[in-house]
Amino acid sequence: MREDRRIKLKKWQQRGLILNAAKKTSSIKQLSIKIKVPYSTLKKYAQEVFLLPENVFKKLIGLSSIKEEELEITYLSNNWGKIIGGKKGMETIQKKYPEKILEWRKKAIRKSHLNNAKKIKIPPLNEKLAELVGVYLGDGTLTKYFIRISGDCRYDIPYFKYLSEVIYELFSINPSIRKEKNRNTLYLTILSKNVCSFLNKNFGLRYGHKIKNKTCIPKKILEDEKLSIACFRGLIDTDGSISRRGRRGGQFCIQFTSHNKELLKQVHEIGKKIEVFTFGDKTGSGTNKQENILKFFKIVGSSNLRHIVRFHQRFYKNKTLYQRDVLKHYEKPFYINLTLPFKVAL
Repeated sequence: MREDRRIKLKKWQQRGLILNAAKKTSSIKQLSIKIKVPYSTLKKYAQEVFLLPENVFKKLIGLSSIKEEELEITYLSNNWGKIIGGKKGMETIQKKYPEKILEWRKKAIRKSHLNNAKKIKIPPLNEKLAELVGVYLGDGTLTKYFIRISGDCRYDIPYFKYLSEVIYELFSINPSIRKEKNRNTLYLTILSKNVCSFLNKNFGLRYGHKIKNKTCIPKKILEDEKLSIACFRGLIDTDGSISRRGRRGGQFCIQFTSHNKELLKQVHEIGKKIEVFTFGDKTGSGTNKQENILKFFKIVGSSNLRHIVRFHQRFYKNKTLYQRDVLKHYEKPFYINLTLPFKVAL
């Protein structure tokens, strides 16, 4: 966790979180002592004058009865205040020099194109990058200006936080995480032309509709066993399922589904090559053999907590969970302290 990040919540959610936590400690003053934040600063947070640092937000969540998945969260980098200040300054300049604005804007646009937008760190092709490519191929959208990953806000907040850390490690850029209003959809967005261009030029990932473009696992990833397995993990963690099957959940299954026939074929071939997938047809590929599922978690593993919980409870606790039951396990020490990706020892 990086303490320079700030947490932006929907209006009044920040105040509600602080007041809720204050009830647990009897008052805001006692809360300030508990979380080691000056009383005057905590009042400003409660008035929503300032945004919460991520480390303070975590302390408040730990003390309150409000769950993190109930909040609409956007992670902001440490220069967010400078951006806002810049906008206000621009408004003043527009009023003072209206006749110069157009000329200055043209110069700024030319300069921005030369600088090619935000600078990013160019990562080497490693397992984390291959996994991220798999995540995009599973549940992503790529344009010239942003890449967006879709998920379920009820279950995928821990997974999106993991992806956020991976993205920062790879590109030195903070993605945003937000919930779509009135739906259970969660979005992780990398707003960077450079990142999009990097994925397009280096991996041939086309902008636009993945199925129409027949976007598949890049050749340079497929040719390397470790990279293909990492990409395979990203695909299963997004467009795959690890769940109960059959009458009364008697069966347990890993399955990947896709309308992209070429991608589905690639996934099936990887699964067969490492000897974990046992069936495949026009819409899906996977296995319901228990020894193969265990082998999958030894070789491939998972970074998605909902998949990890269901597997672990089935194989080590003899419990077959419905998806709705996984949430109560998220805060248990075993799952909180996991190192991701999670794999079973060989």
